[in-house]
This record gives sequence, structure tokens and C-alpha cells, in this order.
Amino acid sequence: MNSDKKSNPWPIIGHEWAVHQLQVAVARGEIPHALLITGPTSVGKYTLALTLVKAMLCEADVEVRPCGICAVCRRVTSGNHTDLLVVKPEEEGRGVKIEQIRELERFLALTPNESAYKVAIITDFEKANPNAANALLKTLEEPPQYAHLILLASDADTLLPTIVSRSQHLPLRPLDVHTVEQGLIASWGVAQPQAQQFARLSGGRMGWAVQAITQPDHLQQMQEALQTMITLLRSDLPARFETAGKIAENPTRLPQTLEYWRACWRDVLLLQTQTAEGLTYQEYREELQGIARSISVEVTARTLRALGDAQLALGSNANTRLLVETLLLDLPEL
Repeated sequence: MNSDKKSNPWPIIGHEWAVHQLQVAVARGEIPHALLITGPTSVGKYTLALTLVKAMLCEADVEVRPCGICAVCRRVTSGNHTDLLVVKPEEEGRGVKIEQIRELERFLALTPNESAYKVAIITDFEKANPNAANALLKTLEEPPQYAHLILLASDADTLLPTIVSRSQHLPLRPLDVHTVEQGLIASWGVAQPQAQQFARLSGGRMGWAVQAITQPDHLQQMQEALQTMITLLRSDLPARFETAGKIAENPTRLPQTLEYWRACWRDVLLLQTQTAEGLTYQEYREELQGIARSISVEVTARTLRALGDAQLALGSNANTRLLVETLLLDLPEL
């Protein structure tokens, strides 16, 4: 077969370069034994991974994989295919455990039941505890010929260098707002004004935009996070400690909250540098303008760095309560 022959488009919005790279690998039978897909929460890592698995296991001709309609594609979507194992943290906000890696090793040790491959997807791998990460190294060093591992993580810098070096790395970046907007209109039937708003608020993360139109409380959580940040800037130390305790009690929301806060402070920086056309939170422009006038650009830049550092630390299993307290106590005061 000519591996350069045009293949069926994958049902992925954006990330064309990554899709093309994986399509070529499937067509040529050169799929890496270890693939590392990184990127922000809801940017499309899991969707891309699952689509790749469908393309690998699909019953249709290689040029049209994944067909999305055969029994194999449907079972991969539902998580019921015997040659696919999806490993997710057992506790929300935590990482996979060494016992789960042992189970994965047993799964991969057995030859495929009904296809040419056995595939395991591990989500949130940046949160894996050190024992689990080290246990995975042996499988990465000597994988069975039929075995393929797909690791999903927020950032390669949060993982063991030996794991990154043994994997083919696909770093996904947020999409441009127009791509998200058009995707919502074409694939989800969203009206243009609402699609434009959700695309802007998504920060280029298609998964976030889809959640916003399918989960009623999604926008509410964003609004609560922004209001919390605005309130904190006018709070004294005891109030900040109290807020830190409440946030730490619900660690599952923290990664998304930090992302909302970073977008908030990026908007402040845009207002301070008089390039405010690309504001994410236009609905909060008046409040953000007040913050921008009250502090210096240097303080804004320092706060953005602190939020970025907190995101990386969270991915490295830092103490959640201490991380949040440190972050909140260092916020500027208005």
C-alpha cells in the first residue's frame, strides 16, 4: 500500500500536525511503542489517544480507519474492547498507583485477544507517584512487540526524564479561538454568538468548550473561580488562609481553577500593555481594569509566574494545602 495515499479525516478538531503524524504511522505500521501526549487540561489529549486506538484496531480498510461505525470502534468508544486498557487514577485529584501499573503489566504480558495490538492509555500521568512511574520504566524499556503505551500528561517537564526519552512526544497546544468557534458550530450545532463566546472563554481548549455546552455547571465554576480571585485581592491574611483551606478540600477542581486564574492575570497584563482586544474574560473587563490600574506590570508578571509554578508543582504531587496557602498569601493586595 502507498503510505502517502490520502487517508480518511479523523474526527479531531485542530491539532492537524499531530493527526497527520499519527495517520502516517498507522498507514506505515510504524506506531511507536510508547507515545507521550502532553497539553493543558481539556485540550484534546484523551480524544486524540482514543482516536488513535480506534485507527489501530478498526476493522475497516486502513485508508478509512477509524471508520467509527464498526463493532470495534464502538467498543473502543465504550471502553469494552478486550485489547484496550484505560488506566485512570482511582481517586480524583491523585495519580495512578503502583498496583495499577502491575495490573497494566499483566495485561500487556498476555498476547492480543482479537487484534494485532494491545494498547494501554494512562491518564494524568504527571500525578503518578514515584513508585508507579519507576515501575513503568521496565515496560517501556522492553515492551512486547504487540504492546503500545499512550501516556497523557500536562507537561513533559513533570515526568521522569527516562520516561520522556523512551517515548515519542506529541505536545498539544491550545487552538486558536476561530478554530474552536467553527468546531462548535459545525460539529455541535451551536449558534454563532454562543460559539464565539465559548471559544473565547475556552482559551483554545476544545474539550472545555464542549463541556460548557453540555454541562450546566461548567460556566458557573469558572465564574466562581474568577470571583474568588477578585475577592482574594481585597482580603486580609486570615481570610486568605480560610479560602486556601476551602480550595484545598476540593483538589479535583484546583488544576482548572489555576488555569482560570492564569487567564485572568493574562487579561490584566493585556490591559496594562494596552493590547486588550484579545481579552478572554471580556465580561469582567471593569473588574480587571481596576486590578490593572492598581498594580504594576512587574507585579502582574510575578503573579503569572507564581501561577505557572503552582501548576507545575501540582503536577509533581506537591502538598495541595501548602501550595494553595503559599500562592494566596503571595497575591498582591488592592
